[in-house]
Amino acid sequence: MFNHIAIGSLITLDLQTRILTRTDRGESVTLPQSACLCLAALVEASGEVLSQEQLMEIGWRSAGVEVTDNSVRVMITKLRRAFTQLEMQDVITLMAVTRTGYRLVVRSNSSEHQLFTDAEPIAVSEATEASAATEAVIPSSPTPPRNLLVSRLLTTLSGLVAGIAIVMILRSLFDFSPQPIHFVRWDGPGIPPGTVVMVQQDKQNQRDLIESTLQTYTRHVLDRRPTEKPAGVLYVTTGSEKMSKFQGLIACQQPFKDSGNDCESFYFRHY
Repeated sequence: MFNHIAIGSLITLDLQTRILTRTDRGESVTLPQSACLCLAALVEASGEVLSQEQLMEIGWRSAGVEVTDNSVRVMITKLRRAFTQLEMQDVITLMAVTRTGYRLVVRSNSSEHQLFTDAEPIAVSEATEASAATEAVIPSSPTPPRNLLVSRLLTTLSGLVAGIAIVMILRSLFDFSPQPIHFVRWDGPGIPPGTVVMVQQDKQNQRDLIESTLQTYTRHVLDRRPTEKPAGVLYVTTGSEKMSKFQGLIACQQPFKDSGNDCESFYFRHY
């Protein structure tokens, strides 16, 4: 693959420096490594859809980092923000395909949308007349007897009352309200420089698991992204001691409660 990729007629991507440049203005934006790799793959796909699994494999798993769907969404947001910064959001679009993935659409200077105004009115009239003729020959249904209507209404009301009763019984037996997770600050070993680490309040005693998760994050993420700004706050989401081979972590620039936050989630599994 060449070091430079052209995206449309005005944008180029340097794969070595990860710089996205608008050639007519000389303006540029530096992309994260994962965003650069995924954008190159989307360009190479030529408008075809790449699934979230494919993007996770290209942007992270190929480097040995296990992530979740949220990391893909954060990466797509960063790419859209980069195109907006270069004022190319109307020309280059990252489209989300429901339950599938994402595709890159590059528009030319001329509009791709055509108005369907050249349909012949004669054909429409014929279709309308045919529809009207069809409706004319359909016999009207006989009006059901009044007793039958009353019986159907009572049946519907009975079913509605029974459904409400079942919901109230289930609600009294089960508590469907989500339980909040409380995080507290961690002052143990393994904290990356300049980072605040938060752990679940009821999991503070899992010191070995927390320290192992921080070491895994440092080795497989921070050490492989030396040029990127590290996260300011790390939220360690550990399971039970019996599931010590599964490790989770959410890396954010600011605490959860701050608006405009930029978070990335990681999921590590030890084999």
